[in-house]
Amino acid sequence: MNLYGLLSVNQNNVNSLKEFEYDFNRIHSLRLQNFRSYSDLKCFFDGRPVVLLGPNGSGKTNILEALSLLSPGRGLRSASFDQFRNIKGPSEWGIVAEVLSDKQTIKVSTGVSAGRLRGRDVKINDKKVTASDALPSILSLSWVTPSMDQIFMESPSARRRFLDRMCSSFNNNHINSIKNYEKLMKERNKLLQDNFYDKSWLGTIEERMVSEGILIALTRIELIKSLNNSLEKDHNPVWPRAFLKIQGNIENKLILDELNEVKKSYKEILFNNRKKDSISGRTLEGIHRSDLLVSERNKGVFASQCSTGEQKGLLLGLILTHLDLIAEKSCRYPILLLDEVVAHLDQLRRSSLFDQIIKTKAQVFMTGTDISLFSSIENSAEFFSVGMGRLKEVQ
Repeated sequence: MNLYGLLSVNQNNVNSLKEFEYDFNRIHSLRLQNFRSYSDLKCFFDGRPVVLLGPNGSGKTNILEALSLLSPGRGLRSASFDQFRNIKGPSEWGIVAEVLSDKQTIKVSTGVSAGRLRGRDVKINDKKVTASDALPSILSLSWVTPSMDQIFMESPSARRRFLDRMCSSFNNNHINSIKNYEKLMKERNKLLQDNFYDKSWLGTIEERMVSEGILIALTRIELIKSLNNSLEKDHNPVWPRAFLKIQGNIENKLILDELNEVKKSYKEILFNNRKKDSISGRTLEGIHRSDLLVSERNKGVFASQCSTGEQKGLLLGLILTHLDLIAEKSCRYPILLLDEVVAHLDQLRRSSLFDQIIKTKAQVFMTGTDISLFSSIENSAEFFSVGMGRLKEVQ
């Protein structure tokens, strides 16, 4: 099976794209091979918002998940790579997308070939690359899924991942810094657990952890400051107004103290905690323990104390603000994936969401079971029915 086969470009679809401005990156075509419920799916998009319609279980979310794998990580379900294959097919699976970036076509492919035990391959124009190095410079993706409805009630790790995903659109090197930091932390933990190590080498690891950790913390601080400024100045009153704050000892020190003082303090924390960390088997302090605190600005209460509807509004309003912020900074809108989001919005918020999508010309993929909810954008979006492993355009 050729898991990375090049999609043939349909000239009619390319011509139709010329009707739209696509200075921002867009996914023009997508092929799924042996992925989830799809044995071999090919589809083309003309640049407008995409609406995927079908009953629950028809495979709509599988398409969004495939798109989310065009970014570093394990996608919007955080699934392990062996879960992506079609259970009726072989162990390999593959995703190929043609991306229009700076008016050039770039082929992005990812998948797992037979015999691969860990991870996945990522290729750009058929050349193997490291996902965290290459993908953020080509595509920026953001998503909202039903599982995120409880993000303000979950553990800090869920909010931290959400924050870092937003940061990766803000700074292309952010994911790399996190990978490097986690690798160094794992190595440090192992040395401490073995209780037999070269103190000089351990000190070098801790120094590198501090360097990467400071970069991560600074990006988080910068993004939160920018988001809060945008929410203060350009807030749409339809959405609850969020206020963000980072809770973490390193980030808090960076806000108050000089950079060199924070670096020195961070090194001392790691050095002084060696015995405690050795006993616990993990690093007890650092940027990997930080939390994103979100409150509703007008009420002055934490998001976790808001109603379910208000929490959904806070989340979506924050995502939309992030979209505008990234476009302003990089002249590139993130591609937005909205899984069963529209059905849970009242008419006012639904209209506001659609208005912003059309206004910004961002490429957005939305799923739903009821076509009537999308009637106001029937002339501004592409509609597809999903089922039986196929996509059929709805005229």
